[in-house]
Amino acid sequence: MKDFENLFWKIDHMHKDKRFQVLDSFRGLCALFVVVYHIHATNSVAELAFFRGSSVFVEFFFVLSGFVLAHGYAFRENLSFGPFLSARFFRLYPLHLFMLLVFVCLELGKWGATQYLGISFNNGAFTNDYDPQGLLANLMLVHAWTPYTNPLSFNTPSWSVSIEFYMYLLLYLSLLVAHRFRYLMWGLVPVLMFFLMFSSSDLLVSPVMRGLSGFFGGTICYLIYRAVSSRLHLSKRGASILEVSLIALVIWVIQGDVVHRSVLATMVFYLVVFCFALEGGYLSTFFRHRGLQFLGRHSYSIYLTHAAVIYIFTSVFLLLEKLYGWQLMSTVDGVRFFDSGSSFLNNALVILLLGTVLICSIWTYRHVEQKGQAFGKRWLSTLSKEAAGNRVVMRDA
Repeated sequence: MKDFENLFWKIDHMHKDKRFQVLDSFRGLCALFVVVYHIHATNSVAELAFFRGSSVFVEFFFVLSGFVLAHGYAFRENLSFGPFLSARFFRLYPLHLFMLLVFVCLELGKWGATQYLGISFNNGAFTNDYDPQGLLANLMLVHAWTPYTNPLSFNTPSWSVSIEFYMYLLLYLSLLVAHRFRYLMWGLVPVLMFFLMFSSSDLLVSPVMRGLSGFFGGTICYLIYRAVSSRLHLSKRGASILEVSLIALVIWVIQGDVVHRSVLATMVFYLVVFCFALEGGYLSTFFRHRGLQFLGRHSYSIYLTHAAVIYIFTSVFLLLEKLYGWQLMSTVDGVRFFDSGSSFLNNALVILLLGTVLICSIWTYRHVEQKGQAFGKRWLSTLSKEAAGNRVVMRDA
């Protein structure tokens, strides 16, 4: 085990400042696929089998987070809890809080339309997934961790943010352990989670098992990448064949009728993250395109804003139906579909929704994500200066 441990510490520091551009692009594309998954439009591209299975791309986010966080922190010396928690908190929480407030405002708008305009909706304001009882759990980011809270309350995609935030804390705790035991823990967590999922155990709720298996499997992927990337030399052609094969495998898993699809997808994403981190093939060259990098930068905003955009579009269409008697929506097996009666118009609506999500994401990225992170850095800097000043005073006393 000691030789295994020393292997990582002898790797050249070339890894330290590397940014995985191809994986950033993947993150952006996966966020878009999840958006389309949540759009239901009759006879449109959104109903293709690939997009109907795209919910499991959330597993990719977990795997990638584990990989990237291991890259950023696993080999950092003198890692302090305050800066670590501050960086992770202000990366996730400002946009989560902002979108939670957006949904509260939308529900207030529904309540006002019912009370003062006499407009009735199929579901009353602050009912079902928007029950105010879920607010505290959302504010504390625990809504996906317990069987007593609704993981899909208010901003539905935020369930994965709930899982991811506390996985950061678990990662930090694991970094306090000696390296040889740390790596063993990282490897055992996904094995245990897969066992629980295969055995249909209710020891942990499903979102937690999905998150832990992906995240800590991602950390192991990084350890392997770190150990072999400088010594693994594939030709451009060989790397390209591997990349195309993995993309084909992803498509098969996503749109196939596979037992334990979430588990299989997680395992496939281990391979995808490792392979494309190497950035050796022609597909990797393509994924470095500036437009795809743009999607990667805005992926978190795309992911967290899209449910509100779909909510607003759905509410507007339902309102138009009630006011003018137009047939714009239909319900199949309890799922509400956009249905204009025209395949062309439905596809145009899907494009319009995606465009609106992108526009909103650009705004939230600039005015919520970036400003939230900048505030976190200023806050941490202020605390550091105050702490340094206090140490000087105590030393001079």
